[in-house]
Amino acid sequence: MKPAKKETGRSAPSTQRRVTRDLVDFKARATSRGGTYGLQIVNISPLGLMARVESPLSAGDHLLIELPHVRSIESVVRWAEDGRIGVEFARGIDADHYAMMLTFMPQRQTSW
Repeated sequence: MKPAKKETGRSAPSTQRRVTRDLVDFKARATSRGGTYGLQIVNISPLGLMARVESPLSAGDHLLIELPHVRSIESVVRWAEDGRIGVEFARGIDADHYAMMLTFMPQRQTSW
């Protein structure tokens, strides 16, 4: 008989998400009081994104991210780990604008 798995109290990130993310490969720019940062967006949804970043950003940092068609969107870094950040948009992107924005972003085949 296999031992029971321990409960960690945390769900996998994909089960915590409220909406599905689209895999993309897009360079964007973000600004905050600390300066301007280059982002390599790996996945995105109407509510947030995950990106690679070389600059030191921390959970709680407020960013203004420039996205195609949507222009600038206020956001907050929710987590930062190993050169990646998870960002939540202050306001979700409506479906029509989101669909148009995706036409400007090359799709990625793998999640990393």
